[in-house]
Amino acid sequence: MKFSTALLFFCLAAQSIVAQFKYISPLPGSALHYPETNIILKNGNMIDKSSISNKNLFTVSGSISGNHSWTARLSVDNKTVTIQPHPDFAYGETVYVTVYPGLKKLSGESIEGVSFSFQIRNQLTGEERKRFFIANLQSLTDDPENNQAFKNFKKNFQVRDSSIYPLDSMPTFRINVNNNPAPGQIFYANHQDQDILGHLGTNSFNTIINNDGSIVWARDVGSGGRDFKLNVNGYLTYFVNDRAIYLVLDSNYNVIDSVQCGNGLEMATNNHEFMMYPDGHSFLLAYDNVTTDMTAYGGLPDAVVQFPVIQEIDQNHEVVFEWRTMDHFQITDADKYVSLANALIDFAHTNSIEKDSDNNLLISNRNMDELTKIDHETGDIIWRMNGENNQFTFVNDNIPEHFSNQHDLRRLANGNITLFNNGNHLVPLISSAKEYALDQVNKVASLIWHYEHPDVNGYHVYGSATGSTQRLPDGNTMIDWGLIYNNVGLPNQTEIDSNNNIVWEMTFDSSGEKSYRVHKYVWDPCSRITGYTMHSFPDTLQTTLSWGAGTGGESYIVEYRPVGAQTWTATTTDSNSVILTGLMPVTDYEWRVTTVCSDSPYVSSAASQSDTFTTPVATQISFFNRTSVLIFPDPATDQINVEIRNTTKMAAHVSVVNMMGTIMYTNKYPDLNNGSAWTINIQSLPAGSYLLKITDGYNTTIQKFLKN
Repeated sequence: MKFSTALLFFCLAAQSIVAQFKYISPLPGSALHYPETNIILKNGNMIDKSSISNKNLFTVSGSISGNHSWTARLSVDNKTVTIQPHPDFAYGETVYVTVYPGLKKLSGESIEGVSFSFQIRNQLTGEERKRFFIANLQSLTDDPENNQAFKNFKKNFQVRDSSIYPLDSMPTFRINVNNNPAPGQIFYANHQDQDILGHLGTNSFNTIINNDGSIVWARDVGSGGRDFKLNVNGYLTYFVNDRAIYLVLDSNYNVIDSVQCGNGLEMATNNHEFMMYPDGHSFLLAYDNVTTDMTAYGGLPDAVVQFPVIQEIDQNHEVVFEWRTMDHFQITDADKYVSLANALIDFAHTNSIEKDSDNNLLISNRNMDELTKIDHETGDIIWRMNGENNQFTFVNDNIPEHFSNQHDLRRLANGNITLFNNGNHLVPLISSAKEYALDQVNKVASLIWHYEHPDVNGYHVYGSATGSTQRLPDGNTMIDWGLIYNNVGLPNQTEIDSNNNIVWEMTFDSSGEKSYRVHKYVWDPCSRITGYTMHSFPDTLQTTLSWGAGTGGESYIVEYRPVGAQTWTATTTDSNSVILTGLMPVTDYEWRVTTVCSDSPYVSSAASQSDTFTTPVATQISFFNRTSVLIFPDPATDQINVEIRNTTKMAAHVSVVNMMGTIMYTNKYPDLNNGSAWTINIQSLPAGSYLLKITDGYNTTIQKFLKN
């Protein structure tokens, strides 16, 4: 197949690419992309959505795979056009993209066409797969190939929730100081350091505690749980190692979504950062492994180099922005402590992403000792701070190195930035929290504040890995000291006031326990009911509705009406279920639930999403002459009470049968009389509908009941 026309057009138009489009991904001329990659275009202006429907707007061709069909979409910002080719590209080919005139700005002005090309990487060899797997273990600490689709994961996800199970394996801690700290709850996930244990720790708990150390909520997440926090959009999020995926939880602790990188990097999704914003867009990281010839630097001909990739994912889980370190950084940007002769070279180790106040991106690159600002519109680097490519003058800094192997770069409301300075390779080894004022025009960084913990038992407080700094609304600062060796009693988490007085502090009891980050939030939700926990059980005489608990709920308002009706009927209950009677047969009903958290003052959640059920055909229920049965409670949780009425003395077999006809319980009662009563334990039965059958040799009575 020949591509001379496309190549000629590419050569003629290459010089005008920047003029027509401020951002193109993949970067024209770039290489090592995955076959699943999409194409992203930003002109910098608002785009007329109707012009996207032009079927002749693009051509996409592969040197091996030939012409591709495509689907184009305009993102919600009305500036970003994404093109998804069909099918995926072939390994080892060159892809040629032509954008023809026809795409229009919202003003009606046409955008001139351009062409560009990029390269798809070669398919991995078996040996590369093995080496990349080992590299992923170092960043994820688990097998990243055991991924499941989110719906299957949610269906099978098993947790140890403090409301159900004892937290017997949760690592203990002590509150060293609790002296009028800021209000709120502390959020963290503990991790056990593999170097100390000699094996992978498996009792990581996503944890929320009060200032006094009492547990608000905790969940055993095995070896996962990294970066547990209340995200920018108000949802709880954390990373699951063995699935390379971030889970999104509502304030009822129910999983409602999951997010991974795209463009072939799904299983390279990294656990260092996930920022999810109210518009549904998320920023996260992948570590892309590439076999690289490092002999020019005294290294190996087949070293594995990890190149961080930043992606923005929209609410449809589509990549709308991608920034690859391999396109903008050099491997030699690593600090002098990163050996380029290693089999695995983690030269950048990007570990935080922060959307700046001007909508551009701030990132921290630990192994480069560098903070970098990226233009979100173009992908260009705006500035580089510290490290081998420093552009800033530092004023009033406390150490000549400024910071080393840092974590957790954040922009404050006052325009300053904070970070956690791990302080690796400094003399002496001591960690600190730091705040800089930045003059971004003249590139001046002035140290405004820093904090080093007083020595404990003669030892500096030093965390060689992980860690965070969070400025609280009242001016206090919450610090996670990262990987601390606690055999000398060093703290793990500290809150200080604006005068650097310690007002709260926590230490894990076991050496080697750490948390990646710690956050404090004032968080007292009155939670909306999670939609997928709502269930209905319509029956001839009654319909049972049930739902998962709402955090903070004291009672619930249940509203229901025939579908299409204008008026809701409401009932209030203190439990998580309600029985409705008097409904019309063969009728579609809709229902919703509101969580009520306080009556004085009245505090409630928004109503849940509406769910529906259909009532069955009405039938006449009659029992045999000799028996009548009363079952209570219904629905039941642990046991049912059975009472016989209006019968003479008899012997009977009593059975509990599930809806598949399987007998779950049976017993013989030799002396049943009017008023006979007994209890059947149903605690071990799965939730669902069951039949109670009583047979006396002549007659059978069947009564239905529900197990919660």
